Amino acid sequence: MNDTLPYNCAMQDIGVLVGPGRRAFDIAVVQEVYEDRAERGLPPTRIRILAEQPEVALDAVHTMRRTDSLSAFRELDLLVAPGSHDVAARPSRAEIETVKAAVDAGIPVVSLCTGAFVLADAGVLDGREATTHWRFADDLARRFPRVRVRPRDLYCGGDGVWTSAGVTAGIDLLLHLVRQDWGASAAETIARAMVTPVYRPGSQAQYADTATLADTSASVGRLQQTVAADLRHPWTVDELARQCALSRRTFQRWFTTQAGTTPVKWLNDIRVREAQRLLEQTDLPVAHVAQVVGFATDDVLRKHFVARLATTPTGHRASFRAGRDRKGVPDPRQVEISGDRNRIA
Repeated sequence: MNDTLPYNCAMQDIGVLVGPGRRAFDIAVVQEVYEDRAERGLPPTRIRILAEQPEVALDAVHTMRRTDSLSAFRELDLLVAPGSHDVAARPSRAEIETVKAAVDAGIPVVSLCTGAFVLADAGVLDGREATTHWRFADDLARRFPRVRVRPRDLYCGGDGVWTSAGVTAGIDLLLHLVRQDWGASAAETIARAMVTPVYRPGSQAQYADTATLADTSASVGRLQQTVAADLRHPWTVDELARQCALSRRTFQRWFTTQAGTTPVKWLNDIRVREAQRLLEQTDLPVAHVAQVVGFATDDVLRKHFVARLATTPTGHRASFRAGRDRKGVPDPRQVEISGDRNRIA
């Protein structure tokens, strides 16, 4: 037993609330994170599938057999509500009552992706901050106005109730809870086994907003290609306008109509996206990344990064490097920066 892991090593019962149409991926995430790793010094775990019916159809292909009835929630250390393929489908009355009773009993309850709708239907998100996949955040806010929806967060919550956004954000949340309950070493052990970042803060944005130009004309295509190919260049609005053969005033009005944002914000969004790629795929120093994508200093890059992604460039790189084999990361000396292009040699 690894005595550096400060937690109670009693059996941990992790329940998954499964009903018709639930996402198999979300269920698999719970099974992967909470796989029994007692032989590696972690607490012994048991995944329990709670459902009303003995067998549940997840979709046209996958079915799942329950291990326990819904009443088994009283024996759990954690109850997880996976997302659904159809967010308009309401959970059953029995499922809603199970979630309510679990929260009332002080059992931590977590939702993955659109599982937030299950928690919201049960009323346990009223007055709380919550998130879900960005595609459905507006729907969550509209249907449940008492929920304080945070549409960009990876995960959020507290006081025994947590929600997360789509796909990998669910992994981030569960690892965060492992860290809280079992300690950082346990979270690192699991993340290393899954080859996934050990920690991303919940406030980190799900994605960087980058406006897309609706116009598909040749001049617009040239504009986007020209700018992306030479981000180092200190582009001005006048230069962007000339690329489209328009006056500055006409260009700005047209651009706002097409993209719903300003040319300067659009340009900085593209720069941040490219900075993300370089931070994830190369070992270039942050100051060098800033230069490559056209920001004057690393402080300017940091300002735009935090505004769009709610994390710093260094924090973003660390989250993507955690758990990765450093041998798989390109050496900075292998990265060629040449003129208007950058590539890994």
